[in-house]
Amino acid sequence: MPVVEHISWWSRLKQSFFGFLFSFVVIVGALVLLAWNEHRTLKNHKGLVAAGETVQAIDAADTESDLDGRLVHLSGRVESEETLTDPEFGIETGGLVLRRKVEMYQWKENKRTEEREKLGGGVERVTTYSYEKVWDDEPISSSGFHESGHDNPRSMPYRSARYAAAEAWIGAFRADDTVLNALNSQALALGEAGEMPGEFRQVDGNTLYAGRGTPASPQIGDLRVRYTLVPAQEASIIAQVVGDGFTAWNSPAGTEIYLVEPGRVTAADMVSHAQSSNSMFGWILRGVGFVLMWIAFGMMLSPLRTVAAVLPPLGKLVGAATGMVSFVLAAVISLTTIVLSWILVRPLWAVSVVIAIVIVIAMWSRRGAQQGAAAGPGPMPPPPPPPFPGR
Repeated sequence: MPVVEHISWWSRLKQSFFGFLFSFVVIVGALVLLAWNEHRTLKNHKGLVAAGETVQAIDAADTESDLDGRLVHLSGRVESEETLTDPEFGIETGGLVLRRKVEMYQWKENKRTEEREKLGGGVERVTTYSYEKVWDDEPISSSGFHESGHDNPRSMPYRSARYAAAEAWIGAFRADDTVLNALNSQALALGEAGEMPGEFRQVDGNTLYAGRGTPASPQIGDLRVRYTLVPAQEASIIAQVVGDGFTAWNSPAGTEIYLVEPGRVTAADMVSHAQSSNSMFGWILRGVGFVLMWIAFGMMLSPLRTVAAVLPPLGKLVGAATGMVSFVLAAVISLTTIVLSWILVRPLWAVSVVIAIVIVIAMWSRRGAQQGAAAGPGPMPPPPPPPFPGR
């Protein structure tokens, strides 16, 4: 059943005032994020450039050369002779990493809120709750659900787990978790499961199941267990050699370089892929900074909308106007912050851009002046008509 709240105009005005004060904190945070992001992006770019210039290609089986402390690139097959075991469910398999995913069928509460402005500036807030059954690998507490009758178990008797090979090798070098976590995984076909807990049964080649229901018709509290496996496979690495293993390389830019990709990938391509990821993440953070700025200016201008909301049509009109103003202010200040950060962290690049803009403007102005001169003076106006006779 929907829950209806009535919020007075005065309460809305107080909330918008607190939002106005908090908006300054959000603006400062967005400015710091945007400036820091430019510094981070440039540092990572320089570090990757240095890595591309420094890295030394080696054979994965090389045990004779003195490579300790050097930044190297190698490709080879990552493998292990160990047997991976999940002791709770009796699953055994060869490979590099075995992951167990345990999910429980549970109630999930969804909440949808709508606000309707009333004459006089008040708001009627209508909250509607709905419930659905989902599989989730984390227990969902039902103690805070608005409606009763949707009770979940308080805990899960089994949880997801990860079992990795203690010793995995790529040629003559140890492959640590950084390498293993970057490799491709696949669903594990269980075959005949071993000694699993008594309440579980194998329902297909990939799933163990416990509960009153079936995979096609589950009941609240039912559990299902599935596995994924990282098998032995080809991988490529750029990292610093330490003994018979790897560690992150400290670049001259102050960044750490440890790159891993599945398959055989050249050093140049690995650095290029890392540069693309760095650039993409930079643009994502720029977008986050802009959105935060937009929200902050919306909070700053919200008292105007609240005051005008005494007449709902006027409040909507002012709200649309303040939203547009917030967008423009956020765009201008975000771009200004990014440009100023470029000037601080990329002075040569910024100067080049300014010079290019000046040259384009100068060429455009000169072209306009030349076109005006080539056109010559315009035609003379016609002579005035003769005066009327007798005047």
